[in-house]
Amino acid sequence: MSRRRGLLRGLQSAGPICLGYIPVAITFGAVATSFGYPFYVPLLFSAAIFAGGTQFILLAALHDATPWPYVVALCALIDSRHIVYGAFLRRIFPTRLTARLPLAMGLTDEVFATALTRRDAAPGRQLTAWLAGLAAAAYLSWVAGTALGAVLGTVLSHAAPALTQALDFALPGLFLALALDNLDRETAAPLLAAAVAALAAIWVGNIALALAAGVAAATAVAAWRRRAAAA
Repeated sequence: MSRRRGLLRGLQSAGPICLGYIPVAITFGAVATSFGYPFYVPLLFSAAIFAGGTQFILLAALHDATPWPYVVALCALIDSRHIVYGAFLRRIFPTRLTARLPLAMGLTDEVFATALTRRDAAPGRQLTAWLAGLAAAAYLSWVAGTALGAVLGTVLSHAAPALTQALDFALPGLFLALALDNLDRETAAPLLAAAVAALAAIWVGNIALALAAGVAAATAVAAWRRRAAAA
């Protein structure tokens, strides 16, 4: 009974996450099909990867024929933060590996932030069920939103071909919106460094290097600022 109660509470706790995931997932699915990919490609991306930012980067990289070494290195750098997430939540995760792996698959930024509210709870079956419900709801909402977006993108490509061209701007528009939403005194310098490095790579004619250069520059500046603040 405690497992069922924990699962239901986990599903309820995931409500705000699902509301935020569905519109972004719809955008991802629609953009993917507008790029000419069949319906199942964005669906497989979301089902197998389940990482919003990484999926958009992969989609853009594939669309621009970016070399795989750049793509792999960039995605590994971006998703390395999950190592820290796992360390924070290790105490409340189940001890069995077979139980940990599915929860690790569902450990996104938003799931991590929500799970932190239970980091002082006593480990047990009910807490594991709560984590499972939280991760499962987030995962299913992302996959369902992607499927809906892929269908809409496919329909629009046949019914209104001119309109689907506007979806090409959805990807850079989303990144710009996320960047501006996170713009403050702490993030201004890393974001500016990323923009300068990316524009420099584009100026010399290496678009494939722009993503990696931007991330590397932002990471270096952020690390330098933290060391300076701690000194």
